[in-house]
Amino acid sequence: MEYLILLVLDDVRVLPALLDTWRSVGVPGVTILQSAGAYRTQKWLQRVGLGAIDRLFESEEIRRRTLLAAIEDEAVLERAIAEAERLVGGFDRPESGLLLVLPVSRALGLHKPRPAAMDTRPYEAIHTSWITWRNKSAAEVAALLNLRPVIVRRDTTLDQIPRALSAQPDVQVVCVASEDNVLVGVLPLRELADALLFYEMPEEFLSEVTDLEGVIEFADRSRVRTAADVMKPAVWVRHDDPVKMAFKRMHQHQLPGLPIVDETYHIVGYISLLALLVAICCQSEPLSGKNIVEP
Repeated sequence: MEYLILLVLDDVRVLPALLDTWRSVGVPGVTILQSAGAYRTQKWLQRVGLGAIDRLFESEEIRRRTLLAAIEDEAVLERAIAEAERLVGGFDRPESGLLLVLPVSRALGLHKPRPAAMDTRPYEAIHTSWITWRNKSAAEVAALLNLRPVIVRRDTTLDQIPRALSAQPDVQVVCVASEDNVLVGVLPLRELADALLFYEMPEEFLSEVTDLEGVIEFADRSRVRTAADVMKPAVWVRHDDPVKMAFKRMHQHQLPGLPIVDETYHIVGYISLLALLVAICCQSEPLSGKNIVEP
């Protein structure tokens, strides 16, 4: 037969020791509820006023804990009762609390498998090829992946960019460059899509406007025309930097790819997060890219 112990504990200082002791004698689990006695609460509210009811459980003089524990072993039940009485100093003492034992006709969930012990051994990389790849230079990895950058100028209109990207579908970050091919900004595919779809579905963006700041942002979007209007600050990796640096910068800036530059910030390549992961995790031949798309 199962039993339910209902223990109203007046002195919460006893709680830690009680929980430890009950666990040691075999009580399978305890539910703890915050509670307050009606008579004591009524006196407290009469003194401080009903306006203080939000602070009901902050008062030391009425704070209690109600413990619920389901037990099916009578020997464990008797030990749990005895330990509770010992710790509170007897329930016949004022301000000690109340203990009830109720019969339970049915109980579900008393026995649950213990969670598997956590493996504390040092983590070993699943794909050992990363050890080889991580210290390769960005230029070397880019050559193996065979991806080429999509480069546009500041004044390239937004509607021209998707055509360039369609010829290089594995590239998701457009490089914005000056006339002499120096990197000046990056344009992720998501920002490009938002800027272009604004003109096709303005009502979807207008639904997000809820204040003056939103109105100003909506107006600013309506004036977007070129790559310079949408591009983000330049983020890059040097051609001689290790590929782990490229991964770190893509992670920090939430970018799916990065331009590779030389010492004078001229764009010399492109590295893709997806292509890098596939090459490492699948341990297969590097992905093939398309021909370079010039603006």
